[in-house]
Amino acid sequence: MANKSIFEELFFEAENMNLQVLMNNALNEKDPDKKEVLMAIYTYAIGKKQKELIKNKKFVI
Repeated sequence: MANKSIFEELFFEAENMNLQVLMNNALNEKDPDKKEVLMAIYTYAIGKKQKELIKNKKFVI
């Protein structure tokens, strides 16, 4: 169960991180495995932000 809180903390940090900084870190990472993880975190964070925007009643397509 201790691992669950680590993942929850990681997701919380990802959601609140500056997306530009996260993307820059992913693009500049030389290790392909780390780059893949950073891109996955970026994709998760941007997806969460998009869901919040779409829920906004003032949002119009």
